[in-house]
Amino acid sequence: MANEATATDQFVRREIEKFGVKYDEQTSSIPEVKQALKGASKTGGKGVGKPEFVFLSDDNLIIIENKLATDKLEAIDSDGNLIMEPEIISSFAVNGAVHYATHIVQKTNSFKEVIAIGVTGDENNHLIQPYFVSLDDNNVNIEKLIELSNLQQLHPDNINEWYSVNVLKNETKEQQQVLELQKVASELHEDLRNYGSLEGENKATVVSAILLALYEKSFSPNDLKGENFDGGRDGDKILNAINTFINREGVLPHSKTQILMNKFAFIKTNVALNAINTTLQMTPLKYFTNKLNEQVLHHFAKNTDFDILGNFYGEFVKYGGSDGNSLGIVLTPRHITTLMAEIIEVHPNDYVLDPACGSGAFLISAMNRMVQLAEDDEKKVQIKQKQLLGIEMQEKMFTVATTNMILRGDGKSNLQLADMFKVLRDRDEFKTLLKKNGLEKDKIEKELKNYTYLGAPVNKILFNPPYSQGKTDKKLTEISFINHALDLSIVGGKLAAIVPQSTMVGKSKEEVDYKRKVLKKNTLEMVITCNKDTFRGIGVNPCIAVFTTGIPHPKNKQVKFINFEDDGMIIRKHVGLIDDGSAREKREYLLDVINGNIDDYSTKFMVKSTITADDEWLHSFYYFNEDIPSEDDFVKSISDYLAFKFDMYVHGKGHLFEENDNEL
Repeated sequence: MANEATATDQFVRREIEKFGVKYDEQTSSIPEVKQALKGASKTGGKGVGKPEFVFLSDDNLIIIENKLATDKLEAIDSDGNLIMEPEIISSFAVNGAVHYATHIVQKTNSFKEVIAIGVTGDENNHLIQPYFVSLDDNNVNIEKLIELSNLQQLHPDNINEWYSVNVLKNETKEQQQVLELQKVASELHEDLRNYGSLEGENKATVVSAILLALYEKSFSPNDLKGENFDGGRDGDKILNAINTFINREGVLPHSKTQILMNKFAFIKTNVALNAINTTLQMTPLKYFTNKLNEQVLHHFAKNTDFDILGNFYGEFVKYGGSDGNSLGIVLTPRHITTLMAEIIEVHPNDYVLDPACGSGAFLISAMNRMVQLAEDDEKKVQIKQKQLLGIEMQEKMFTVATTNMILRGDGKSNLQLADMFKVLRDRDEFKTLLKKNGLEKDKIEKELKNYTYLGAPVNKILFNPPYSQGKTDKKLTEISFINHALDLSIVGGKLAAIVPQSTMVGKSKEEVDYKRKVLKKNTLEMVITCNKDTFRGIGVNPCIAVFTTGIPHPKNKQVKFINFEDDGMIIRKHVGLIDDGSAREKREYLLDVINGNIDDYSTKFMVKSTITADDEWLHSFYYFNEDIPSEDDFVKSISDYLAFKFDMYVHGKGHLFEENDNEL
């Protein structure tokens, strides 16, 4: 018998029908379950229990109760426990579902675990709260799980991983992969130092070279036999394999090939790398090659968004005092690169640029998204050969990024080793810019030699500007990088940049001027305040700014300011930033709010406002909290303020906190 046709019933029914499984309404066709529901009336009598929906998803029994009113999801006491009195059980969705699940685990032999779910609302505005009910030594255990945004995580294709993460508390497949690679990176960090006497960037260079060599079909780790054995040193064989692979595949023009080969050159002359190590009983190069071949290479074939080489680089340099962050190199986590690509809706026909590409993480995420959405193989080839562009001025990072893209199947690496401020959209723009700067006609061609141009109609830009470069030179502040990057896009494109929150404050005269320039030619769409632990250890409180390029900012434009600090990512000791199980749901909620699919959000999450260049472009500037703060809220606010103040001092903006002697 079907339920009454409320909007909630219809929504849940449609969700279950996507599973392609048999389901029951107000009964169960499973004999054991049907028998267990006898005497399970929600009113406390001896009548038959009638759950709204009952079905199996890959042998997991799921019971759903739903209510139309959103305030009827669940009733709990002051200790956070469900109230299981008959009147409450009948009135609240979760309480009713758990009531039925309890009867089933107690009265059946086959179902000692049940997923009980309460649903309220309709397709556009709903709450879905799962509980896990199990029987252990005759004791019923009731555990609240992470809220769902829809039921599709319980689809037969998805439920095993969902169960593993949410019930068994295991890592996701992605987290397992990250942990495995982090372990390899940590081991390589020690091995490269101990057996190769290498430090910092040279470690990443050796790893990059070996991985490229392993892509050459004629090369095998068994070819590496020691110095001057069978035709040369191991380093010579690795470089020859790289050269053969690049030339045959045609992935790089000659000039870029030379940059790479020059960077790799020390590998063939380094004595420690090419000599037989008595402990290893082989050369360190062969040892590293075996390890990368067995433990790392296969990860690149999975088209994962995880920036393998970038994270290796981060592991290798984080202990050094003269590399990494002092150069403004801050590697962007995978969940941020994929989120930003989704926010600006990167599609297969787009031309995507990262003007400060570092290890290439944004381009990897953009490539994977574009390829997944592409309709055919021909389009996928075009995406990889023509539609991904990057600029990087650090030669070591250019080497890592180029290797990264080639290993990802990039058919024609469109990366430039250049200063992004010396790159413009096309030659016509070159000449226009130079004429504006007052150069005489005969000097223009000479000056052009100092510039390069993109040569592609870039319409999507993703990037993380170098941090902490503007302390002494305001032309190198993050907002100046954004200002120039916006000029690299065609009119109507989208740019998303992740920057310190201090960039959006910008109270110095120079930064306000840059903000004014940005608004004069471009539209600020939104600013998203991110989790303070996103760049843990860097001392940066980040936010994501999204612009529409080439269209002046309308005065009446309502800009979205979002507080996404609670993104479901937490710090786990010895592991780092990981998903607490709720990240996917919170991300989907964020995107739904941004795209206007959800109107029922609080101002704590998003506010809209018109702006000027003098304003602070942050949620905290526009949000007014009318609630009386608790003591914990007060302590947190002070802590957040001190962290923000430290961040501002780190980025050369401590003057904002200096007292004005003329003020009383």
